[in-house]
Amino acid sequence: MSLRANSIDGLVEAMPLIFQREQAKDMSANYHFTFTGDESRQITVTIRDSELQVTDGHHGGPDLRVTADTATWLRFLTKPTPLAWAPVRRQIKLQGSPRLLRDFGRCFPS
Repeated sequence: MSLRANSIDGLVEAMPLIFQREQAKDMSANYHFTFTGDESRQITVTIRDSELQVTDGHHGGPDLRVTADTATWLRFLTKPTPLAWAPVRRQIKLQGSPRLLRDFGRCFPS
């Protein structure tokens, strides 16, 4: 199973099912995701002490803030599309260290 979804709702539902605790053992980060476009949704993803928590809305201070067009984000998850081009096209905006996005990705199989 991988973090591939056809919708943001599907993505949120799949995250706890495929979360790799062992990959998250040294992580402590709070992520604010804002999805725009076809599906608008805000979620907070907290990874701490090998545990994952996903909640609707933005809660607490983020270590990384990700604002992404829904279609672009889902396409990124389903294809090996270079994420580096999305910020250039202003389809994905990051506020915080891009390293945290890489760390986030390693917690979910591709």
